[in-house]
Amino acid sequence: MVRKLKLFKKVLCALLAAVFLLPLLSACSGNGGGKEQETAEYTDVIGIDTSENPQIPAADYNGYNFTFIHQTGIAYNVKYIMSEGESEDTLLSAVYRRNTAVEEKYNVKIAEYTTTDIVSEVRAQVMSGTPAFDVILASARNQATLAREHLLYNLLSIDRFDMTKSYWDANAMKELKFGDKLFFTNCDVNSMEIAFMIYFNKQLIEDYQLTSPYEYIKTGEWTVDNFGKLVKAISQDMDNSGTWTETDRYGAIYEHDNGRLLLYGCGVRATTNDSTGYPELTLMSDKTVDAWEKIKEVYSDPTTYFDITSATNVDAHGFTHRWNYLRYLFTQDLYLFHIQADGALSQFADMEHEFGIVPIPKYDASQERYYACYPPLDNLLSLPSTIEDVDRTGRILEDMNYYSSVIYVPVWFDTILQRKYTRDDESEECLKLTKASRVYDIGLYFDFGGLRTKILDVDVKTSNISTSFAKLKKAIQADINATYEKMMSN
Repeated sequence: MVRKLKLFKKVLCALLAAVFLLPLLSACSGNGGGKEQETAEYTDVIGIDTSENPQIPAADYNGYNFTFIHQTGIAYNVKYIMSEGESEDTLLSAVYRRNTAVEEKYNVKIAEYTTTDIVSEVRAQVMSGTPAFDVILASARNQATLAREHLLYNLLSIDRFDMTKSYWDANAMKELKFGDKLFFTNCDVNSMEIAFMIYFNKQLIEDYQLTSPYEYIKTGEWTVDNFGKLVKAISQDMDNSGTWTETDRYGAIYEHDNGRLLLYGCGVRATTNDSTGYPELTLMSDKTVDAWEKIKEVYSDPTTYFDITSATNVDAHGFTHRWNYLRYLFTQDLYLFHIQADGALSQFADMEHEFGIVPIPKYDASQERYYACYPPLDNLLSLPSTIEDVDRTGRILEDMNYYSSVIYVPVWFDTILQRKYTRDDESEECLKLTKASRVYDIGLYFDFGGLRTKILDVDVKTSNISTSFAKLKKAIQADINATYEKMMSN
């Protein structure tokens, strides 16, 4: 009887201990952190509340450095993660306010880790098992390389992420999946580029008495054919030398990726995910061939465009590279059109005459929507496959996304729209239209069998897309199958 009583007392003590420990245990992470103390209820820390608010309770992470790794020394540097404080720069001030909200809510510090070779750095650190970063910002094609090597975490397995929210890009989530896995995506934290769009010089439209692209937008006739008509309407040998150089007047600046960008605007894709998340090869069709020929026709007269890719002898005139020099010449009324992402806007701030912004044109007037291809060189977001505390990462990144959407993104859009002397309603609507029209293509980023480098990113003026595709089709399909199988085993 005594022995039974002692046993009963031991069991009772154990049960009482479990009851008292349960709240503490539930507040600790099961993924290696285990030191934070969660607040019982959600508290608004920014004074802005919307239906998008994930309302995640605060937690104390004891001054942890929540770190973003990104690459420096490239054209698309990350300038939207860190800020030292409020300043005259409205974008950096917004970054500071967003970061402060996250830091105060979770007792963390937002930090960055920079490298000149992000693939090698992420590879080395993830394979060591203790990466010194929490989030990876890398170009789409570099993200594809990291995913192939099983170095990225499946974002769809993070319970704290709610990708039905608008601060996660719905198109990216759908189009970048492999099966039921998503290794990199886009979101409002990654406010780097909207997508490629077309800038046009309003003064040249007026001087040459041309139909404005805005009018074509209104009537639903902003098509490749009408874009081509406008390009060919401007051709002037400015010094009457008989020799065409970058300082003459043209309908457009031509860069090597313009053919691919216009092709995607026609609704053509290299690959398209089926219902299971398998990237089907969908590049070639009669429409593809016809669209490619339409684009080739746009650039059929070399006196109506300047090919900056081929013009390797053009001096940069003190600019970072010759592409920036050509953008300067755009501001000097020498070119009607320039296809580029919004990262080029800073170079147009001092332009004397106004410019407009429109999406990439459609295949024809019957096409229901516009398509803006997200470029392989622009950043997307991922997480390393080795994560110390999954719940901590999920909480902080989800909230940082939300705070970006209500603090940073509105200022970002306003800043973009103020890069000219007057603000027009058409540009604002076209920017929103372009952002909503973004498409992502696994085939581009993984470059299956040379799909991008040997077929799409070539000189559209001289290439035969059918012949190029026929030569590589088997290699492309084999690479798709092998990569899909590898991703599914991740």
